[in-house]
Amino acid sequence: MGSILAAPDILLPVGTTNPVTVTLTASNIPLGTSILVTATPQSGSKTSAISSGLAGTVASSTATATLTLSLTQVSVLTATATFPLVASAGTGPIYAEGEEVKWVRVSSTLGGSSRVVFITASGKEVPAQQTAWRQ
Repeated sequence: MGSILAAPDILLPVGTTNPVTVTLTASNIPLGTSILVTATPQSGSKTSAISSGLAGTVASSTATATLTLSLTQVSVLTATATFPLVASAGTGPIYAEGEEVKWVRVSSTLGGSSRVVFITASGKEVPAQQTAWRQ
């Protein structure tokens, strides 16, 4: 599950050629958001691509990205979405470690849990699990 040391989640068929199209699914990420997809091989350089904008509904959306993968070794794919935090009508701003949150970054690997980071107005990055946030 998203680890170089674990058994692969997906095996590409023999004869697969580059670039490879990756389909991404999301929920509760604003529509139109583009996703950064990064392939990290066991050795060598990472490759990245930006997806099309998320389409569908906020509850269930999809996008695609086309990137070049190593076809001879295991790679871990990570999908990362960064989007502005928009307060709901009638609520005030959200704060993390005393600073107003302006952006949210969500990262995930196939089968893994999502990681959420709040990005404040000054650019400070605060992992959500370590955040004492309030409205």
